[in-house]
Amino acid sequence: MVATSIDPVGKKDPKEEIMKAALKLFTEKGYFNTSIADIRQLADVSTGTIYHYFKNKEAIADALFEEVVHSLEDSIREIRKLSNTFERLRAIVELFFELAENEPEIMRFIVAVRHQEFLGNRPALSLSSPFQKLTQIMEEGIRTGELRRMDPLVASGVFYGTVARMVLLRLEGVLEKRLEWYLLDTWTAIWRALSP
Repeated sequence: MVATSIDPVGKKDPKEEIMKAALKLFTEKGYFNTSIADIRQLADVSTGTIYHYFKNKEAIADALFEEVVHSLEDSIREIRKLSNTFERLRAIVELFFELAENEPEIMRFIVAVRHQEFLGNRPALSLSSPFQKLTQIMEEGIRTGELRRMDPLVASGVFYGTVARMVLLRLEGVLEKRLEWYLLDTWTAIWRALSP
């Protein structure tokens, strides 16, 4: 998601370094407790470089939000190509668990950061396109009889609430084992709650 680009000469992309630093700081300290100076120091760039790429701290947060949303949307778009609701939902659980293990700052940004602090008039993350696609998967599953008849938003809440809680427990160090170890139990609980 937030990846570092290296040019052929071996220099890191300053914009990507700024975004990586902001992601780390926003998830560890919070948006309001992070300053441009903090981002500058961690990214190891000048203040001028930050303002070359971003108008202000809000613009950095907005760019991060957009990148995370687009990346999630791409992943869920691919997952929707799977043949049934069971496979799609399980693949989303696996995606979130894998992100939590391999890119914990991104998962903290998704599940723990208070996005309304910097989103302004934007809709909340839970109303963004990837989460709307999750609700559409629920609607399709209910319509085809693969999921029990219930409000699709309730189904999404059961699904996402369980996944997000497991991710948070791992990120907070409560779960000592990697999330893959808990995948079968987590998936079984979700599927029992949603299946007819």
